[in-house]
Amino acid sequence: MGWSWKNSGFAMTAIAVGVVVFLFGSAISNHALLFLLDGLVIIGLARVIGTSTERVSKEIGSVAGALLGITFGNSVELILSLFALHEGLFEVVKASIIGGVLANLLLTLGISMMIGGGATGVQQFSRRRAGMNSAMLFVAVIGLTTSSIFSFLKFRASGTESLSIGVAAVFLIVYMGGFLFSFLTHRSFVSHFAEEDNTPAVKQKLLPDILMLFAATVVVAFISDQLVGSIQFVSSEWKLSEQFIGLVFLPLIGIAPEFLTAVIFARQGKIEGSVEIAVGSSLQISLFVAPLLVIVGLLMGKSLTLVFTPAQVVVLFLSTVLVNIVSLDGETHWFEGVMVVATYVIFALMFFFA
Repeated sequence: MGWSWKNSGFAMTAIAVGVVVFLFGSAISNHALLFLLDGLVIIGLARVIGTSTERVSKEIGSVAGALLGITFGNSVELILSLFALHEGLFEVVKASIIGGVLANLLLTLGISMMIGGGATGVQQFSRRRAGMNSAMLFVAVIGLTTSSIFSFLKFRASGTESLSIGVAAVFLIVYMGGFLFSFLTHRSFVSHFAEEDNTPAVKQKLLPDILMLFAATVVVAFISDQLVGSIQFVSSEWKLSEQFIGLVFLPLIGIAPEFLTAVIFARQGKIEGSVEIAVGSSLQISLFVAPLLVIVGLLMGKSLTLVFTPAQVVVLFLSTVLVNIVSLDGETHWFEGVMVVATYVIFALMFFFA
């Protein structure tokens, strides 16, 4: 599907609506309404990101398209968290880290399995990639829970912040290593991209979609500022804890770009791309977004530690175990997707009633 004014109409409309909502949002006195409106606008912009990524991936391949979807998708998560951090909403930020991982691992992956499996039956993907991703997921869980264990066991209180900074530094090194592994050791992918996709004609063809990706991301940044500013009012009006808003509401908005891209891949029978997005997005939140927030918080004079509640630690560990069980054989089907989504719903209900 190439570029045309017809299929760019929604993108330009969504971006225009986003600009209008940002400019006139301050005139809306109902914070709950503004919160919902901002969320819907971000989801609409997510579709722009998702469809543009899908068109670009037709030229550069599903794996590269998945990586592109991860990058732009998690920019929404990062932007939302940065604004929440700036407002001093530390519990919301930490809850959104766990919530983003859960939403990608369970909701995005589970629904992709359901959609793809319903269309094609048993689906297959790379066991080698699944094995590497499983190892990285466990490293991420270990890192995210180490500071929590340190705090629960009541070791030196002054060491919690230092430990979080150390874990953040290790995470960034692991993330960069995984990034280099994906690009430099997959010679066939690199060769394909270099030989077939790096031509002036293809670059010119992709330019409009790439511009739309950047424009949508910029507008998301402005809308996120408004949305985060409404969180405390919404928490009070709806009688919801900030933990639940961070664990469920913000991640559902934040993962919209990668969710839509993963669903598109699943409908096309490209479960490899869907798995790469779901697991890769979770890894990027754990190994890049979380440590970056710790470091940025340090620079901003806002101490953000990677200390999570016992419930958050347990559900994170159980989710990782479940995903490893359903993915290590390199095959999946729609009913596995149902079980994965059901697990997410159970966890969401637990935090709602907490």
